[in-house]
Amino acid sequence: MCHPILEAASALAATLADVAGTNPVFMSTSDKAAALTELTRVGARLDELRLRVLACADDVADDNAARDAAEWLARHGRERFDDVRRDLRLALAIDTRFPVLGAAMRDGEVTRAQAQVIATALDRLPEDIPADLVSAAEARLVKEAGSFGPRELANLGRHVIEMLAPEIGEAAEAKRLAVIEAAAHRQTTLMLRRGGDGMTRISGLLPDVSA
Repeated sequence: MCHPILEAASALAATLADVAGTNPVFMSTSDKAAALTELTRVGARLDELRLRVLACADDVADDNAARDAAEWLARHGRERFDDVRRDLRLALAIDTRFPVLGAAMRDGEVTRAQAQVIATALDRLPEDIPADLVSAAEARLVKEAGSFGPRELANLGRHVIEMLAPEIGEAAEAKRLAVIEAAAHRQTTLMLRRGGDGMTRISGLLPDVSA
């Protein structure tokens, strides 16, 4: 008996084959708009299913002496390795840490590009942020995905904790800036070079705050 996921893949292939020769140029404007919207939703759902399989495909890599499922899929799926590696990270993040994000993709509410941005934003949250606040941040960004694209979501993701818990967000931002400033001070350089004409050339690298 064929696995339901394989049956779904076969049904999709058959359905797409039925319209392979259909020219959309003769669709009405409203039908084109509806088709684009619905195909985007279907694409998101298909992406989620692919990620769901990818997350548990370690055995495929083992059977084919591949480092992991991403390496195997890049080779057999003829895709860029970096793209598939990014997909694998997203698949594992959804599978183990971000169930709300996965459910939104499964419902066609969040695209893969949006999901990548949201998962990245959540992974960049400070480690000492409480788990319930991380979950609230996930839910908030998933909700905002209904109105914003990847670029806007990335901006929201950088400030999501400040929106949900201003006092925690401000403390985390201060800590982040302190780390950046300390790193900048470690890289500070100042060089003086005489020009031989009574003038000395100054060059260097200073932290923004000092500059």
